[in-house]
Amino acid sequence: MIEQPSRRRVARLSAAAALLPLGRWAPALAQGATARVSYHWGTDHESAIMASKFASEVNRRAAGRIKLDVFPNGQLYTIRQITGALSSGSVEIGGVVTHNQFPSLDKDWNVTQLPNTFNSIEHQRRFWSDTPEGRAVRQRILTKANLVHLAYVPVGPYVTFSTRSDLSSVASMKGLKARSLAANERPGFAARGVSVVSLSTEEVYTALQNGMIDTLSTVPTAVKAYSWWDHLKFAQLPYAVFADSELMANGTWFNGLPKDVQQLLLDVGREISREATEGTIAGNAAALKEMVEKKGGRITTLTGKALEEFRQLDRERTEPELAKMMSPEILAAVKKFVGDTR
Repeated sequence: MIEQPSRRRVARLSAAAALLPLGRWAPALAQGATARVSYHWGTDHESAIMASKFASEVNRRAAGRIKLDVFPNGQLYTIRQITGALSSGSVEIGGVVTHNQFPSLDKDWNVTQLPNTFNSIEHQRRFWSDTPEGRAVRQRILTKANLVHLAYVPVGPYVTFSTRSDLSSVASMKGLKARSLAANERPGFAARGVSVVSLSTEEVYTALQNGMIDTLSTVPTAVKAYSWWDHLKFAQLPYAVFADSELMANGTWFNGLPKDVQQLLLDVGREISREATEGTIAGNAAALKEMVEKKGGRITTLTGKALEEFRQLDRERTEPELAKMMSPEILAAVKKFVGDTR
């Protein structure tokens, strides 16, 4: 007779299995495994739409080899938590806003915040892929955090918004109170005489509502997706900074998958990357137009002397402070790259 394990023994075995690192289970679970996709974006956000499409397309083509379950709106992890959760294996796939989350892993990623440097998200990506200095920084981060790139789902161009200033001059911004998500945003605000409050995405609506902040720099699709435009009434153009984001996988989990499943994730990721990147400028422009038409917002487009006032301020005050937040070597490499490619 085969001895049946006691309930107590089964419970002990189950508890022990739950404590095993994600990577040790990956080969066994790969066939028909279920993986979680976590991101903080609201469901109407462009990046969320493309992340959801990535999961749907993988599920459609996988034919049962893998199933991706999506958890939007920060249900599992917030914008500030997701990189650590991915690195530790607490979740399999996540949406990472590399623009403001990677600097905590490597200070040289702060070059993405240099204003009026890159002319598009694609231009910025080329620095990370086409220069030895850029490739080295990116590889250091991916290795350190145990991450694998799956797809680009860019958040888009940054715009400064305010509830009470038309943002038409440097003087008009003095005394404003801005949300800061990452340290690299602070030098630009400080140069404009703006104080900052550190807030995560899920805290912004209430902070705008109660007057804790009246200004923030973000992408227009976020203002729509999180209904921040209920309070924000002014937007400043032109774009000066471009914010990228990516779907990333825990490296141990990904490397434990069958090769055909790995290839499926990468193939769908390339397709989503192309579609998301091509649509990000149009999607954000549409959100700005909607803000004006539906919410009575106003857009200040800086030109001539007004634009030069801000650019001179950034050259003289913002950029020197940002330069302290990165290595001289990476700054020199960026300047050379931009000089050769713009």
